[in-house]
Amino acid sequence: MTDRFLPPEVTAERMERLRNVVERSALRKHADRVGRVEEVVVEGPSKRDPSVTTGRTGQNKLVHFAVPDGGMIPAGAYATVRVVDAARHHLTGDLVAVTARPSHRVRIPVTAG
Repeated sequence: MTDRFLPPEVTAERMERLRNVVERSALRKHADRVGRVEEVVVEGPSKRDPSVTTGRTGQNKLVHFAVPDGGMIPAGAYATVRVVDAARHHLTGDLVAVTARPSHRVRIPVTAG
């Protein structure tokens, strides 16, 4: 059945067109969230910029926000964030308040001695 395969150039061009449509749609949906106050679950510092905290909304949208005074919010905490900007793959916001601290216990790694 390999004779029925499309050339790699055709599949690459189709994938690029699909990616553009999906990213335009995501940006439009994210732009609709600007101005809203969203509850997020804090995941911790951003992988690209550790000075920024990352969390997820109830709809699993990634939100990056700064914590005033360089403070840290532990992973698993709940916070409210006002969305101020939208990008294709994430939202950017301002911290409004930390609403709940993590309810899970932190496990301390034990090494065999």
